[in-house]
Amino acid sequence: MSVSIAVFGLHGSLGQPTIDAINSGKFDNKLKFPVKAITRKDKTSTDRIEYIKTEINPDTVDSIAAKLPGVDVIIELLACTPDLFACTEQIVAKVKPKLFIPSQFGSDYTVCNEFVPGMFYNKISHSENVRKMGVKAVDIITTFFAQPGLYMYEVVGHLGIDPKTKSYFQIGDLNTKVPFTRVEDIGYVVLAVSTTPIDTLPDEIKVKSGSISYADAIDKYEQTHDVKLEKSSEITTDEARKQLNEKLKQTGGFNWNDFLWYLHVIGAHGIDYDEKDNELINPNQSVWEWTKY
Repeated sequence: MSVSIAVFGLHGSLGQPTIDAINSGKFDNKLKFPVKAITRKDKTSTDRIEYIKTEINPDTVDSIAAKLPGVDVIIELLACTPDLFACTEQIVAKVKPKLFIPSQFGSDYTVCNEFVPGMFYNKISHSENVRKMGVKAVDIITTFFAQPGLYMYEVVGHLGIDPKTKSYFQIGDLNTKVPFTRVEDIGYVVLAVSTTPIDTLPDEIKVKSGSISYADAIDKYEQTHDVKLEKSSEITTDEARKQLNEKLKQTGGFNWNDFLWYLHVIGAHGIDYDEKDNELINPNQSVWEWTKY
């Protein structure tokens, strides 16, 4: 049975990968076309995607909802701001889709919140608010984004790498592995979840393109950048947790300037997971092959 989908937000890290997944043909027998895409920019609609140009704010909630009658799935790829989340929740309440995929992509926010109280707090309440409406909401955990030219390739502070000083900072065992998901895979994941029978979906799924150790990530960076990284210093995970707590006291809590440091400390404690949810939405890689790092 095919489903009708609306996508909110196209210009962040996951917008183009999701559009590419829609156009890939891999889900044609499961989607009702055209997919509706809410965007602030002028885009030419196609037989696959109907672009709806509008801002998302309190004044446009009613007009957006009126354009989405009977939509089965709403996919949210918006910035994680309280104002946008509130507007989306109002739209969801009016449209009443069967499934809502919130903008929860990235690290497990419940784990992050244990290390850094208040980190991603609005994501937690956002999903809960939608579920209280009686709408199924599925949080998709991808852990570290991987994107050539950007995350885990050039943006590498959360791996302990400092490109400026050509060095790395070690926390705990470098053989500790962290999950990563290539952004093109996340586009496929979004559509795979959207087209999976709702009664088989848990409230949270954890997917990954793979896992990589800090040692292998350092080696990969050295190879791709033709540089030798020197170890600047090394601390245990317990020492890192202590430093994290001290920093939180100094800053008064969560600080975006320390975001990559938080991720490094959290990842070094061991946050890898199995591939059971990969199999749930993409059994035996029958829909697509997960992308290598």
